[in-house]
Amino acid sequence: MLREIADREAAAKAKDIDLKVGYQGEPGAYGEVAAAAHGGIPRGFASFEKLLEALRDGEIDEAVLPMENAVVGAITEALEPFAAFVSEGLELVAVALTSVPVRLSLAARPGTPLAAVKRAWAHPAALRQCTRRLAQMGIERVVCYDTAGAAQIVAHDASTDAAVCSRRAAERYGLEVLVEDVSDKEQNGTRFVHLRMADHARAQVSLAFLRTSSMTATGRLDVLTGATLLPLAGSAEFPVRMWVLGADAARLQALAPARDVQVISLGQPAAHAAKITPPKQGTEPVVKSLPHATARKAPTVVEVGPLRIGAGARAVIAGPCSVESAEQVMRIAREVASCGATALRGGIFKPRTNPYAFQGHGLEALDWLVAAGKSTGLPVVTEVMAVDQVRPVAEKADVLQIGARNMQNFDLLRAVGRAGRPVLLKRGAGSTVDEWLGAAEYVMAAGELRVILCERGIRTFETATRNTLDVGGMLAARPLTHLPIIADPSHAAGRADLVEGLARAAWSAGADGLIVEVHDDPARALSDAEQALVPARFAELARNLALHPDARLPLAQLRAWVDAIDHDLGVLVQRRLEVAKVIGDSKRQTGRAVLDPRREAAVRRTYQEALPGSKLLADKLVDLLLEAAKAQQSIDED
Repeated sequence: MLREIADREAAAKAKDIDLKVGYQGEPGAYGEVAAAAHGGIPRGFASFEKLLEALRDGEIDEAVLPMENAVVGAITEALEPFAAFVSEGLELVAVALTSVPVRLSLAARPGTPLAAVKRAWAHPAALRQCTRRLAQMGIERVVCYDTAGAAQIVAHDASTDAAVCSRRAAERYGLEVLVEDVSDKEQNGTRFVHLRMADHARAQVSLAFLRTSSMTATGRLDVLTGATLLPLAGSAEFPVRMWVLGADAARLQALAPARDVQVISLGQPAAHAAKITPPKQGTEPVVKSLPHATARKAPTVVEVGPLRIGAGARAVIAGPCSVESAEQVMRIAREVASCGATALRGGIFKPRTNPYAFQGHGLEALDWLVAAGKSTGLPVVTEVMAVDQVRPVAEKADVLQIGARNMQNFDLLRAVGRAGRPVLLKRGAGSTVDEWLGAAEYVMAAGELRVILCERGIRTFETATRNTLDVGGMLAARPLTHLPIIADPSHAAGRADLVEGLARAAWSAGADGLIVEVHDDPARALSDAEQALVPARFAELARNLALHPDARLPLAQLRAWVDAIDHDLGVLVQRRLEVAKVIGDSKRQTGRAVLDPRREAAVRRTYQEALPGSKLLADKLVDLLLEAAKAQQSIDED
């Protein structure tokens, strides 16, 4: 059996070695480096169109295309033909992404002084990366098809022209490097995508091509999905087009509010795929030293009863800072549950700066918390501060919280990682995003993969708030990890009057959830009284976040909930009518009919999808909108 396994591994390696990998350019180009990254035989092509034709016709097994550069962003020279081939029906899958460090050297024929160089040749994407540096040296940019090709041109041309290329290309064609790196940015690099035909490979990298005539359909996709958006020039039919790296195509379609959005996924292989062993790059973590926390995988979903968080599912965890009594936590649990909270928080052990301050009621309070959770149907979240607390708390609590002060208590992290419970990991007040992810790695390496990251504010020079909610750090962590990320506006603010604003900011920025402190008598709270929301204020926040209340909420508050929704509906209808009027004016200017039956049908589908099982109601709503639009038009004409 061992010999059989060894024979299979040897055969797989041999197959990868024989892999024909195409790139655009001459030998010595950066594309050749990407093509050789996973083994195989690199083969250059004069254009991206020729490269994709060779992949389509079976001349090569894999093609590498540059998609994104650290200096200039999207490489449109490659993305445009790529989009054209995909739109024409070429079935491809993305099997890997390779990042290639770029050092653009200025090279000329031996003996050429730098002062004599007046022109520099290179691929247009390379020239865009060194626009400022070349202008400072008074050198004119000359476009050719490739950086290595530029070195070849200069080598055969008896002039003082130079090439912008890699040192490897310069040495290959006998040129002398005059300037080691002329990039406008020191840390330069390009990401290449590896493509194979859909019937020859299993996809490893989420990649989609998105086309829409509505900018609103793409406005927040990078935040909501953690994806990288690479824009392209639009067409008359689809003014907005882009490639989307690192996002699930089905989720993109679900998030896009417009029905004219087309999402073509390159992340789904054919059912009979697997003729070629996929390369390893697609599954390598973003940060190699953090293989669990930054693994390239679908978003992690943490689910405990009604608490479901991650991959688009959002949650609000609410409750008192400290569990003060059985009656107190039961009252607050009922309040937050009635407003739509999906988990109950409460501290039984309290880390306090002052050793004489209230430290919590301990394990007795855990019984009170658990009883309140069971009564309201909410899972409970509570903090552990020491290794010896982990086991007794894990026996009853649903989620174990690691507070900011203990984020780098590595023994405690290992202990909660072995406890068999999901872990809510708060970011330390003075910790970087990398250190935060490193702490998550400790938990995951110990065995617990269900980790929720919590941004709770960092310490800055600002004294107006207790901490500074680092929404930027939260967003920076998003593309690095598959773990859900929530925010704690209570500890960030330290003031109840700021909590709602910070909560809405984090929610709008794409946080997977919130953890909020609620107390029905803050003046008598035993800890953090200043930052706790009273139930009525929490209900207002829940309405703003579109949480779902239940019948336990007083009738007056339920009516306030409906009133708020009605107000929002009125505002949205007015906005829709205004935009529809602009569209009508635009059509009249171009001589097109204002009423479009196809568009009306698309709108009806939108409402039917939003109201599944209620086609009649959906059609009535659309009829009302059409009547309102016509009425507005007649008023404007009068």
